[in-house]
Amino acid sequence: MKKIFYSMAVLWYLFPGISEATCERVTGTAYLTTALIEEGYTAKSWEGSCDTCNGNLGLPSVVQISTSSSFMPSGTLLASSTASFIQGSARVAYTQNQILYRCLLSDADSIYEMYATNGDNAYTGQFTADEVEGAYYSVAKNVAYRLTNTTTGEFYSRYWKSRKLTLEDWIQDSTYIYVPASAFSGVTMELFKIDSTSYYVYSGTSDLVGYSQPNGYIAFKGTGVSNNVTEGADSLSYYEGVGTYWPGAYGMYNNVRFVRGAVCLVKDYPSVVSLPTITVASLNNDEYSQNTFSVSLECEDAAVSSVSSSSTTATANVAMGFLVNQSTAITAATNLGLTSTNGLTHLLDTNYGNSGVASGVGIRIYDESGNALNLLSSTTTATGNTGGWYAYKALTTSQDDSTDGVTTYTGNFTASLEAISGETVTAGTVNAQLQVVVSFQ
Repeated sequence: MKKIFYSMAVLWYLFPGISEATCERVTGTAYLTTALIEEGYTAKSWEGSCDTCNGNLGLPSVVQISTSSSFMPSGTLLASSTASFIQGSARVAYTQNQILYRCLLSDADSIYEMYATNGDNAYTGQFTADEVEGAYYSVAKNVAYRLTNTTTGEFYSRYWKSRKLTLEDWIQDSTYIYVPASAFSGVTMELFKIDSTSYYVYSGTSDLVGYSQPNGYIAFKGTGVSNNVTEGADSLSYYEGVGTYWPGAYGMYNNVRFVRGAVCLVKDYPSVVSLPTITVASLNNDEYSQNTFSVSLECEDAAVSSVSSSSTTATANVAMGFLVNQSTAITAATNLGLTSTNGLTHLLDTNYGNSGVASGVGIRIYDESGNALNLLSSTTTATGNTGGWYAYKALTTSQDDSTDGVTTYTGNFTASLEAISGETVTAGTVNAQLQVVVSFQ
């Protein structure tokens, strides 16, 4: 026995390469070469996919659920959002060039992004909701969720799916492969109304998601990391590396409130509102270019018209507003001081400040009584009139056509292109986007 042990010891000494190399979790710049750092790559400590480590996917802060299955039937899309891995996978955001893993060059053929729902939890990915393809029961009663990998286009499943990482995804030198945060896929999350109530945590009038289990995970699989996480394996039982070694968790924890009650939906609105051509001289003379448009809502007769927060009242309150949904336009208006307390006063061109685009002008929206409306700069609720929310009955009139408990409300508005006080008007085109939003508060 001593002789055999001695022989094995000699072999180990002579041939250290027979031990299995493992990929490493990179948590500081000591893992990086000077050349990498000079190229702009970084490394620092990161949390991994703990239960409360998800980022914000950009879903509406309030998701409304009708209590009527006829007004909001099974399969109705309640909300959706797409977020990059950088934006939405971690509570502490990654940076594009942050290195997360280091592997040997010999590992090049065995490095994967793995993704699955949270298969060991009934409310975050264990049970499929058959009313919607690829969807799973969520924490909210009558709500299913679906995750889609933005790179592969595949739905997340309880059973692990894989995407092989390649030279296009990583950086390498003569010794190591370095895997940055930019290598990993983003996600689209969709929320659907369903009739089934088999699994849920929340069923109240207003529920902030405080249930801390993620809805899906991004796992890294490499030599020695997440060994039992393989294509088709059931995430209920196979989750080696969870938390510390997995870089991403996607979920709604602390970011979404579900409010249920009688709702309104946008029924009709114009796709384009054209404004007549106007000269710079006319604009400088306080003249304006205007056109009218109408918006129609369908509201359950029990809907409550109010801007009060549904989290502090016993009713689900419904308000409407006009959302500026282009970040460039929001930034430009903010820089020019065209803001109310929580919203915006003017809608600017989507490419404001670029060549060929008119400057010194913006669009204001007026109600039927001639009152200028504040505009929403985000879907954050309960910010009142100063934030761009208005009780829907304050801006619309009932058409007295109630059928099966649903009534049409119509509002007439004016879009007005005007000179911005204190700014120089220059000639060019104006092409701006505005979205009609109706939401529980």
